[in-house]
Amino acid sequence: MWSSIKDFIYRHRRKFITTGVVIGGSVFLLKWLQYKLRELQERQAKEIGEKLKRMQHYECTDRTCNQTILGLSPALSEKVFQSLSTDDILAKLRTNPDNKLELWEELRIVAFTRLITLVYGASMLAVTLRVQINILGGYLYKATVEDSQQQAISLEVQTAYLSLIQHFMRDGIDRLIEIVRKNVTTVMQRYSLKQQLTLADTETLLWSIEMALNNEKGNPIDGIATYTLPNPGASLTGVDGAFSTMFQETLDVLESVESTEVSLANVSIGLAKVMDKLADYYMSSSSGASKQNSKSNLNVESIANINGITISLAKLIPIVNGLASKVAPVPAGANGTVSNGLVPALPEETDLMSSMIVHFLHSEKLRTLGANVYETFCH
Repeated sequence: MWSSIKDFIYRHRRKFITTGVVIGGSVFLLKWLQYKLRELQERQAKEIGEKLKRMQHYECTDRTCNQTILGLSPALSEKVFQSLSTDDILAKLRTNPDNKLELWEELRIVAFTRLITLVYGASMLAVTLRVQINILGGYLYKATVEDSQQQAISLEVQTAYLSLIQHFMRDGIDRLIEIVRKNVTTVMQRYSLKQQLTLADTETLLWSIEMALNNEKGNPIDGIATYTLPNPGASLTGVDGAFSTMFQETLDVLESVESTEVSLANVSIGLAKVMDKLADYYMSSSSGASKQNSKSNLNVESIANINGITISLAKLIPIVNGLASKVAPVPAGANGTVSNGLVPALPEETDLMSSMIVHFLHSEKLRTLGANVYETFCH
């Protein structure tokens, strides 16, 4: 019997060997596939976990950024109002002096300079802080992931880095006022106080100032970092290596095409808000009602004929002066109340600066810039 079995095995030895190889290979392949599948699942789970952690950290960074911008905007407004006060001019005009015409000329320059400075200043503040806080956020997230003390950024460096914006709040805004006033004066020379302006003419006036500024050498759009950040030579002397690196990277981002495009978009949003508010005055002038009751008293015909309404520049100056003078508390939502989890809810009634800032925070371009910066520096 054993001889028969032995003969059988010998005759079919190749089949047994082949079958063994196939079965063994199949088992090995199955084990290998199971191992690779577990490895893939673990890697995917890790990536999903890291992505969720990064997303949560980014949302926290974004909220901090929004609250910081909202918190600093009143101080920026106050600085502009102090540097471009019209109180003395208005007080002199009330006494009906002999140099009334000169005072009116000065008032229109100061009023429009203040209005344009608020628009550009709000944009520059929002863009710079969005870039800074997301660069720092990216570094802090990277340090937590790598869990390396060498990668950690000290609290002193963080404080010094975030304090860079104080240069804009002190010296940068004065330089911005200077260049805005220069261009406002140039454009205003084309207009007389008695000149009648439609809403479209007023928009052209603001657009002309914007174009003059953008064509200026060292303008606040292309050279935003030269206004909002201190001189690199003085700032980087004897400082921490991490601070020096972040400072230079901030300069690079602010000088990029993306930052320039976002700044231009913000200025357009700001000027659109100005035109919306001026349109109320034009419609109020047409209806003969007060500004508070103008919206309820307007009819379809007055709205349709708004482009035919004219206001003299002399009457427009107090409107512009008042528009840029309203200072309200920080908008609702700055204390953490949110409308979509990230951006503070848009207030119904607010001053011009706060209104612009909140619209900037809702801007897709500004938020995308911040997200791209964070994503770049967290890897």
